[in-house]
Amino acid sequence: MQSKIYAYGNLSLAMIIVGSSVVFGKIITNSFPVFLASGLRFAIASAVMLPLLLRYEKKLFHISGKDFLNLVAMAFCGQFVFTFLVLLGLRYTSAIEAGIITSTSPAMMAVVTYLFFREKPGVRRMIGIGMVVAGVVIVNGFVDVKNFSVPARHISGNLLMLGAVAGEAFFLLMRKRISSNISNLALTGYLCFLGFVMFLPLSVFQAVSFDFSSVSPLAWGAILYFGAVFTVLAYAFWFQGVSRVSGSTAGVFTAVMPVSAVLLSCLFLKEQFTVYHAGGGALILSAILLITTAKEKEQPFLLSFKK
Repeated sequence: MQSKIYAYGNLSLAMIIVGSSVVFGKIITNSFPVFLASGLRFAIASAVMLPLLLRYEKKLFHISGKDFLNLVAMAFCGQFVFTFLVLLGLRYTSAIEAGIITSTSPAMMAVVTYLFFREKPGVRRMIGIGMVVAGVVIVNGFVDVKNFSVPARHISGNLLMLGAVAGEAFFLLMRKRISSNISNLALTGYLCFLGFVMFLPLSVFQAVSFDFSSVSPLAWGAILYFGAVFTVLAYAFWFQGVSRVSGSTAGVFTAVMPVSAVLLSCLFLKEQFTVYHAGGGALILSAILLITTAKEKEQPFLLSFKK
């Protein structure tokens, strides 16, 4: 039980940090080109990780060909696709709408878990997933019909955010395909380096004509946060947790992300906290409690209807 509580705490902390990406990403996209911002993010993350890896990892370059291919696929989904689509999407949509799109994470992870990892969620987990989806919809104000609208000009941004969620779902679950011989610290380092390599050519291209003197201290601070905290700490927390629970259970904790995004939007972007945020947050917490207390070998959901 202690191991599970430790895993749940790590997953929650990871998603709180990931939720902050919507707020800090909005600040970054107002000051930096997308590829340059992404390259700087992974350059900072790599600089943070290198001394840690040299200090604590003795078998840093001993990985199999299969693990390397999985690492490249993982980095492409989580580093390149997610980062690029989030930063680009935030150019066309608002922070609160981005939060609405990230609300689909639990459902997206449930689909990915079933289709690619062959984990069949049980009755309580399916009910919990439904509660999560309902909760994040309420958190983001979908039920406020009078005030909610999606301007036509934001549709492209919302579609980009949806693509980012799909990339993130694959990324968050791919840890299960990587050998347990690769430590979470080494895995975080590999992903940071691969992300840097993937963005390097395009970031250099944009850097040549970019006026760095025009960037505010706040934007530089956001970039530093993106690289050192969002990339390094969030990855470390997530990998510590996801290796100890099922994919469907881990998926539920992605619901913490939009709640974090809403609260941080209220704090930094001065958006109003409403009764919908409070009610949706309570529903999400109830869903997490329901799913985390379910048995790992619970009867699959569809079989319960065949009796």
